[in-house]
Amino acid sequence: MPVRNFLVILVVAVVSYACYSVTAKNRYANLFAEVLEIVNKEALDEMPQDKLFNNAMNGMLKDLDDHCLFISGNRFRDFTEEMQQEFGGVGMYIGMDPENETLMVLAPMPNTPAHEAGIQVGDLIISIAGEPTAGKPRAEAVKELRGPVGETVDLQIQRGSDTLFKTLTRAKIAIESIHGDFRKSDGTWNYFLKDNPEIGYIRLSQFGEVSSDETKAALRSLPKNVTGLILDLRGNPGGLLNIAVEICDMFLEEGLPIVRIRGRGKTLIHEYESTAGTELPIDLPVCILINRESASASEIVSGCLQDHGRAVLVGEQSYGKGTVQDVIPIQQNKSLLKLTTASYWRPSDRPIDRNTEIAKKTKVWGVQPDTGFALEISVEELIQNFKQRTSLQLNGLGLDSEQSDSDASAGDTEEGAPSDDATDADAKEPHVDRPLMKAIEYLKSRSTIKLAA
Repeated sequence: MPVRNFLVILVVAVVSYACYSVTAKNRYANLFAEVLEIVNKEALDEMPQDKLFNNAMNGMLKDLDDHCLFISGNRFRDFTEEMQQEFGGVGMYIGMDPENETLMVLAPMPNTPAHEAGIQVGDLIISIAGEPTAGKPRAEAVKELRGPVGETVDLQIQRGSDTLFKTLTRAKIAIESIHGDFRKSDGTWNYFLKDNPEIGYIRLSQFGEVSSDETKAALRSLPKNVTGLILDLRGNPGGLLNIAVEICDMFLEEGLPIVRIRGRGKTLIHEYESTAGTELPIDLPVCILINRESASASEIVSGCLQDHGRAVLVGEQSYGKGTVQDVIPIQQNKSLLKLTTASYWRPSDRPIDRNTEIAKKTKVWGVQPDTGFALEISVEELIQNFKQRTSLQLNGLGLDSEQSDSDASAGDTEEGAPSDDATDADAKEPHVDRPLMKAIEYLKSRSTIKLAA
């Protein structure tokens, strides 16, 4: 056989084998496409192909674990904004006027288009971009207020008997993840307790891209005479792993393990350690408040500082989310695949995740309060604690206490306080935040011991 013919046959054979291999690897993809086409043509109820695809993707990922997600469309935008801690909007907290169920401004955010345009507390939003808001859900109004930075949105405002027309230019609105106990006159936070100014207080609501910088700035702004610090991680669902590591590093001396990342078969992938330098005196007492909704990065921070004896934990057993999700851009950055790729372990080498076999048998997972600092918290008390903190988030922006009990929407978002189901009699009694009081009691006792020494 001529060499030329042999080479042709060889090339054809190689190409045929490659095509066969690709076809074999993608037979399920081909089957999926076939089923998608059949459902699209034959199903009784018509559904857009993108929705069918999204449902199929999340159905596949759900069998891996509860934290794997395919994120696209509005969810992709919301997820990205949450992690980046900014979005395009006008910058105001909105809720519903309880008397006439009209959209109402609870407070403009400082240094935002709404604030600069003279939007005031109690203004009723009659229309957005010419569309009446009557009967419109708050979530829908939020979407209309948001949009690309630099574009304008027209608002019709009712202020008492006056009707005002405002054109606001959307800007980047920063989502603060760090809160104090009460605000200064300019709307910024004081990071110490109003009734106990010798005790620092920082509430961290999420672990976003700039949360580490925010935390560092808050720690550096603490009064020089503070005798203890409360770090409030209640209701914090977590966020970025590297931010949790950076915040732990602010409290620890050099060379201490922060968290271990393990892959399949518990193989050690990486161990994070603390670096030189701290943001607080190493002997300053720290209390961390946790509850059943403190998860993921919150558990990394609280578990790490507890293991090293750097903080006392007060409250409830945490949620128990001990897995790491990689966020993988797909579809040319139009969608995301949130995929569980590893688990994380405390410095004491204990797992946190509630889905381990040991956790399922013992009902012990996550991070536990220290001995003598565990509290039984009812759902009603949990809600009241959250409502109180949300009200403080609005106070100081021109919002009075009666309005702050309304359902609030933070910075054009849907994030708001739960509805108040308390009776009138209960409402007259000031709410006592027991975990906070427990932490204050402990820090005061430590201060007394230190002074006596």
